[in-house]
Amino acid sequence: MKRILLDHFRRWGWVLALCGGLEFVLGWSIVASPTMAMEFWALLLTMWTGATLLSFDLKRGVLRALAPLPLTGRQIGRGWWLATVAIPAITLGALLFLGAGIFYHFHPDQAFRADRLVMVSLFNLGWLGISFTMVFNATRGFGGNGWEFFWNAAVSWLTILAFFGSMLLCQNAATSPVKAGILLGVGALLTVVGWVRAERLELGRAGLYLGRSEPPNRRRPANALTPLAAKISPHVPGGYGGGPFLIRTAFVPGFLQLTIMVALMAVLWRWQTQRLASPQEPAGMVAVGSLMCGWFVLFYQFMPHLGQLRLLRTLPLSTTRLAVVLIGLAVLPILAVGTLVAGVAGLTLGATVAHTIVNRFTFILAPTALGVFVTVWQGAGKQAYAGVILTLFGFWLGGMGLQTLLHVPEIPFRLTGLIAAISLLLAFLLTHRTLRHGSRAFRIQPNSGGNLPWGAGR
Repeated sequence: MKRILLDHFRRWGWVLALCGGLEFVLGWSIVASPTMAMEFWALLLTMWTGATLLSFDLKRGVLRALAPLPLTGRQIGRGWWLATVAIPAITLGALLFLGAGIFYHFHPDQAFRADRLVMVSLFNLGWLGISFTMVFNATRGFGGNGWEFFWNAAVSWLTILAFFGSMLLCQNAATSPVKAGILLGVGALLTVVGWVRAERLELGRAGLYLGRSEPPNRRRPANALTPLAAKISPHVPGGYGGGPFLIRTAFVPGFLQLTIMVALMAVLWRWQTQRLASPQEPAGMVAVGSLMCGWFVLFYQFMPHLGQLRLLRTLPLSTTRLAVVLIGLAVLPILAVGTLVAGVAGLTLGATVAHTIVNRFTFILAPTALGVFVTVWQGAGKQAYAGVILTLFGFWLGGMGLQTLLHVPEIPFRLTGLIAAISLLLAFLLTHRTLRHGSRAFRIQPNSGGNLPWGAGR
């Protein structure tokens, strides 16, 4: 188990070191600016010190490397839980207090908010536990019967709802007993569930991560022969293929998944406004929702299709059309969801909210399109992940800075549209050039999206 921990920390040391430095700065900022909401930034840091890194390892086949070793499933599960929940929670808490203590040492006139530091540390533990359960639950497979399948699906949806819902509840949660109670209660429950499931890891159930594309049939006798699948289709399917077929098949699931995610966030925001007696403007929820749409499309919709780029390049498609297809895979679902949400909001909440939604979803098209170029340029590797993250959050922070510079609550739509148009054109030109002169995206790589039961894989 020690070697599992050391191997995890060695390979992801640079990410953990960066997040640790930012956690130190966060503790410093909590004492320096006691009125500023820091919970959302703490959530972002826990995303990249916990099970998100484990999910990348699972997608690259780490279980196939561990399966032949003299380790039990319980030892592997315990090691991963310690590496992605317990140890990061302790380390982040220590760095948080260290940053706050150093600032207080040089500025003793400031109040040392130990209560807020403790709450943020507890939130970190809850978020780490939620993300571990969300990722590790996929190793349970589909289950051997209907009850196990239902339970695995219920746990997956609960963790997804808790993770995305906490992005709304976390704002000023340290000062709200109700919000803090909900986050800590759900986080504690899912942390325990993750520990129990880690203790009961069975490598035989993790067939999706061991190279099997479907769950094993437990009803078939062990000595029964597996029938050979037909290699030739009995008929040629109708319709069209190539780029239009890829866009059609990728657009529908992407649109549905984004719509469900945005709907859940809207319900949580509405419930928070009515039940928690904390009315908030929808601008914050729209900003987070649009950012998560760009995040989801790039990581769980576009990157899994990047493995088909070699095949797409062999089709009778020009480089220009292929670049348009690749950008359309990421941009079209966001456009459709933004239009739908803006229409519903205009009918229910008014034209002002609809304008905010159109503005935010138009702005997020810029980093999403440039994220397509980054992944095509770097391939589905660590550099691509880092580049996409920097692009998304760089544009998001840049938009906040632009609002402050212009002294406006929202960037004017004319400026937002200009930024989006320039970014789309730039992304097209760079993607076109990369397709003609680059080679990294055409190399054979592991499936970056993984074969996850909730549909993130191919």
